[in-house]
Amino acid sequence: MKRIYLFILLASFTLGCQELDRFPLDQLSEGTFWTNQQQAVQAINGVYNVLAHDQMYRSFFMQTDGLSANALSAFVFSGYLEISENIGWDARSSVPANFWGKSYEGVVRANQVITNVPGITMDEGLKNRILGEAHFLRALFYFHLTNLWGDVPLIVQIQSVGEQALVSRNPKAQVINQVLSDLEFAIANLPTRSQYPSSETGRASKESAHGLKSRVHLYQKEWANVISEVNAVTQLGYGLVPMSEWPNQFLPQGNNNTTESIFEVQFLGFTGSNTGSAFNSIGLPNAPGFGGMGLYPTQNLANTFEEGDPRKNWTIIFPGETFAGFLFQPEQLDLNFGVTNLLRKKSVIPEPNIGGEGSQNAVVIRYAEMLLNLAEAENELNGPAAAAPHVNRIRNRVGLADLPEGLSTEAMRQAIRKERRLELAFEGHQYFDLLRYGPQAMQDAMEMAIEGIAGHVRVFEPRVMSWPIPQREVDVNPNLLPQNPGW
Repeated sequence: MKRIYLFILLASFTLGCQELDRFPLDQLSEGTFWTNQQQAVQAINGVYNVLAHDQMYRSFFMQTDGLSANALSAFVFSGYLEISENIGWDARSSVPANFWGKSYEGVVRANQVITNVPGITMDEGLKNRILGEAHFLRALFYFHLTNLWGDVPLIVQIQSVGEQALVSRNPKAQVINQVLSDLEFAIANLPTRSQYPSSETGRASKESAHGLKSRVHLYQKEWANVISEVNAVTQLGYGLVPMSEWPNQFLPQGNNNTTESIFEVQFLGFTGSNTGSAFNSIGLPNAPGFGGMGLYPTQNLANTFEEGDPRKNWTIIFPGETFAGFLFQPEQLDLNFGVTNLLRKKSVIPEPNIGGEGSQNAVVIRYAEMLLNLAEAENELNGPAAAAPHVNRIRNRVGLADLPEGLSTEAMRQAIRKERRLELAFEGHQYFDLLRYGPQAMQDAMEMAIEGIAGHVRVFEPRVMSWPIPQREVDVNPNLLPQNPGW
């Protein structure tokens, strides 16, 4: 069910949807808001609302696959193409500025909840749950910020507008410690998914916090902690959906929030207000009824799938294929900015004229990722034999054979990276995986992405391993300097 999204819409009108510089932290005074249980619920829903924005899970995270070897982004008017090519983007570019601003809007809203809800006279169980949700969401925002910028301002209290203009950047390690602390609080205070009523589907659960915590530890190479967090998720009853349900877990036909899903951003769609997911319009550029925001899978991605892997045809539309009554013939479409002759199928509703009104959710955390996190940690800590069963569960689910026995640690590492790329394609993981793998992996991906594509260049420089602090933020607050290297 999508009941939480209705509440989110209400909260967006209550709390406002402005950019951070138009959303003062002291806007909601204790005397005019923060007085009863209903307002506490509206406030936490307003934090969730940030996740459903274009600069978050409505579009941004899927678009980041166009910055990897998975896809070619032709979304030139919003800056993704420039980032992918590393040509013509800098601290004044819109994508970094918008993601920074939207992330801190989420932090601001979470801080409001964490500061003000404890003083409200209300049901104590609900109060603790709301505080757990706020800590989980704040951790999610800060985790993403550290992945792109490294050192960022760590703000955990309500500040005045003047105080905002004086903040400096905190070391990444300090921010990550706060993320882990927030997730510990969330684990202690959130219910499990089974303890939520169906009317509250989509809220962060104890499993959500364990799942995100496993990813945070993975990015820090804290292998034993990854294993512990994934085991906690497993013990709470999660597993993989059958092969027949794999493509549908990304679609709304009764398959949002599956038994494999651990956390999703909920989209209602078809409201007439353009507040659904944008996955259809990103999916089939210039196909009749599907819009023109291009994100083309690369031939390199297609070639990476093994023979007989059904995920290949569940992820990509190939020339000559009919999808939603549309026969894909690349030569008959205006595939602008260069073409790979492939279109994305994964998470595209097979119906025209949906545009930005999609009702498919954004899958943020699911159990398949947990198994891949576990496999990576086991390989690095205990060796390939300990990792293999978890990778093989992912492979066997789609009818593929086990990995060969006797792989070295490096060979298993590459096998796990390949499975992550294929299993989690277009879910907002691959670009961030490349950032953590290091400069050589990023350079290789940039070169692989444009193989056989005329007119496109991707220029690797060390600076692309972190994003520039947005100039509009530096103009207001010089304390954010020094700028990231190379920018």
